[in-house]
Amino acid sequence: MGFSNVALRGSRYWWRKKMTVAGVRLTLALPMGAMSFTDARVIALRLGSAAEALRMGYGERSSGVRPDQLKKVFSDALRWQLQRILEDQIASSTPAADHASLNSRYAEAWTFLSKRGVEAKWSLDDYERLIDNGWDKGEAKAVANTVFDLQSGSPVSAQQIDSYVANFAIAPTTTNLDKLRVTICAAKAVACRKATANLLTDAGVPASWIDDALADDAPFAWEEASITAPRQSEPRPPCPIEAAAVQPVSVKAKQYFVDAAEACIAVHEGQRAWDAVTIQQVRTAIRLFDHACGGDVFIEDITQEHVTAFTDLCRALPNRWGRTTEERAGGIAASLERAKTMAPEMLGVSQITINKHITWIMAVLDHAEGANDENGHRPAEPISFKKARKGVGKKARQQRKRDREKRANWTKQEVRRLLSAPIWTGVAGIDRRLTPGSEILHDAWYWLPLMLPLYGGRSSELAGLPLRDVHEDAPIPYLQIDFTEDRGLKNVQSVRKLPIHPELIRLGFIDYVRAIRSAGCTMLFPEMASPTNLSFASTFYKSIFNPWRKWAFPEGTSWRHQVGGAWKDKDVHSFRGTATSILKGVVPDSVRCDIFGHEGETETARTYDDEAELSIKLEALKHLTPLTAHIHPSLPIRVRPTSRLKFGVRTPSRLGPPKARKTK
Repeated sequence: MGFSNVALRGSRYWWRKKMTVAGVRLTLALPMGAMSFTDARVIALRLGSAAEALRMGYGERSSGVRPDQLKKVFSDALRWQLQRILEDQIASSTPAADHASLNSRYAEAWTFLSKRGVEAKWSLDDYERLIDNGWDKGEAKAVANTVFDLQSGSPVSAQQIDSYVANFAIAPTTTNLDKLRVTICAAKAVACRKATANLLTDAGVPASWIDDALADDAPFAWEEASITAPRQSEPRPPCPIEAAAVQPVSVKAKQYFVDAAEACIAVHEGQRAWDAVTIQQVRTAIRLFDHACGGDVFIEDITQEHVTAFTDLCRALPNRWGRTTEERAGGIAASLERAKTMAPEMLGVSQITINKHITWIMAVLDHAEGANDENGHRPAEPISFKKARKGVGKKARQQRKRDREKRANWTKQEVRRLLSAPIWTGVAGIDRRLTPGSEILHDAWYWLPLMLPLYGGRSSELAGLPLRDVHEDAPIPYLQIDFTEDRGLKNVQSVRKLPIHPELIRLGFIDYVRAIRSAGCTMLFPEMASPTNLSFASTFYKSIFNPWRKWAFPEGTSWRHQVGGAWKDKDVHSFRGTATSILKGVVPDSVRCDIFGHEGETETARTYDDEAELSIKLEALKHLTPLTAHIHPSLPIRVRPTSRLKFGVRTPSRLGPPKARKTK
């Protein structure tokens, strides 16, 4: 969900709101002293409440949604959802008992979303609650999967929300939109139960609303106001049959699946729900599915056979497809041609990746449905991705290795080899960082390879740090790892504070931060903000880590091996395993989780325990000091030239003397 009243201007969060007070249109803009986007949202909510109180004090009408408006929303959503379910059940040959089971499962999922919010996280407590209420384990797990599937797409479509806002004159405030979403979810829950003649009234709405909704015969919100029942007026004289004009039946235009995908992407990108990496994944999934359907398929023409064709395509592609020059030029067809020359073990996209593709395909299809049949687009026949998600069979999907065996950690000796590069002893120049020389520059090349073993952090978190999240003057200097406009995080528990490691301070990190601030930068490592790469992690890997690893291990480490069509070796994430292994048994597990951004191992730790104090984390991180203790400081700090405080290759003057022009 977006939060339109909060905006980042430079290094500061601002709260903005347009409102009318005593007939005067005002635009309020106030800076907030928040240190994170989460704190800014809390402050913004309080400011919004104060602004609403001001409006009411001047006699303005409240912008909140009224009960009668919510009732209309509930009525319309219930009738529409019930109509869709009944149509699907009538057209399907599935036994009634299976429909009842499916309706019950979806009713429970919609009830969960209506009571907890559309972004609520399903927990073990919710699973156990179902078990206590008499659900068997398989069905309880199915409810959890249903919640996940609904949240993977759009539980409540933007078109449906927009329809209610416009037709019922509801102010589109953040609070109102949240109320609409949970009310619609409650209506869908009741519709599912009503479809099996087992109407319950625990959806969080008055029971009278349900009865009134079912008796309501008003046009749906999306229907034209002109569509009304014919008046009982004077009878018309009958027209001769031969004079009757046959009115053509209007046929709604179909929609291309790829066009629906771009429309879905535009909405999610506009609301900052999908970042650049996610958008690329969505386009890849849609591209594969459209190819499996024969290309330029209409949503209305998609069938269950196309789902099978999609999984067959994924199994036929090289498991590392689209990487060669020929494949990039020739597309999927070129990848299939290349697959003909490859060994069987090098073919087939993994089931995990297929499931990710299906998630995005379903998200696009859900978005394309819209609020109604008049504007929405759905396959003519219901389709299911259930079998496609499961793969060939349970045994085939079982892991043959534990997660810890799939990725090897760097050994202490390997870390020392990596950290013996010329980067920290002297290089030949800014663009020759692995060639010995007399220069030492303090930039991403210098600091990030040190921070990885000292924190066990994810490269995207560190490489994408904004300067506003570096607090070098605090009693315990620290870094705030948080969501930003430029870089997301893996999950919510990744939000945390990390004390600036004593080793970094010894080597001059505080002076580096101050120098970068003085240069007018907004990023801690401005050269990592590449306009061509999709993420900070990708920029770091391609421009620094990959050449650095090749310098230290030209033939790869002893762990290097081939998996399918790809060579695997110790990588950036391997530092994470090194750091957590060193701290294991030395510091409490809860502190380790808080340092590395992991979820707690128990429900109590995940839900109730506070984050460890900075002083406790600092003492824990000191156990990693031996990894970098051999590096000598090079002071004073020397940052990049002003012209190079951005991503880019060497300047033209360093490319060598210009070639002499040929003369005739």
